[in-house]
Amino acid sequence: MKHTALLLAAASLAIPGMASAKSTQLDIEKLRYETVHDAARRGVIAVDSQGRPLTFLLRIAKGQFLPPHGATGPIRLLTVVSGTLSWGDGNKVDPTAERTFGPGSIIVVPAQGGEHWAAARKNDVILQAVLVHDGALAPQAAAQAAP
Repeated sequence: MKHTALLLAAASLAIPGMASAKSTQLDIEKLRYETVHDAARRGVIAVDSQGRPLTFLLRIAKGQFLPPHGATGPIRLLTVVSGTLSWGDGNKVDPTAERTFGPGSIIVVPAQGGEHWAAARKNDVILQAVLVHDGALAPQAAAQAAP
């Protein structure tokens, strides 16, 4: 009986997924933040094997405005974690065309997408961005993002 228990314990260490893993909550205040677009702070959470960001938080303080800028590179999935994000597409700011997104909203910025702007007009905003470098949207998401 002792041998069986020892063999099972040893096997659980050797087979991935069999050992128990412990989840960890990240303290977002301990991330290293850098200023981007002169108005927001970016804290990278995960990088790929080439050191490119895969997931990051973008913090925009109330009253801050990110001027029109282009999206180059991979598809970006932006999830509003907190606050109300004001968002507009195009290279000229048009407040009448601006849309607002609350917590839980997901915005898809296409690869090599056009210019857009963002602002935190009502309160502080935290966005989580996921960059899709070597993949694509699932069919149901792609159908919604199609022009």
